[in-house]
Amino acid sequence: MITPNKAKAIIKAALEANNLPFDKLTAKTVDFTDLARAKPLFVTIHGWKPNPIFSTLQKIAKDNGFKLDVK
Repeated sequence: MITPNKAKAIIKAALEANNLPFDKLTAKTVDFTDLARAKPLFVTIHGWKPNPIFSTLQKIAKDNGFKLDVK
């Protein structure tokens, strides 16, 4: 299982490699045990400006075992 800090580092590297602006990154585990017995990790990009590369970032997150959100 990936740690929140590692997940944020992966997304931060992808954002910086593509010169995409963001304010900060946060990560948290959400407990859905009542619904699906799962505890997915979400990384949130704060200050996201719409960009077509978002689908690529989502794929990076999925490939590494976490989910991506924006605010």
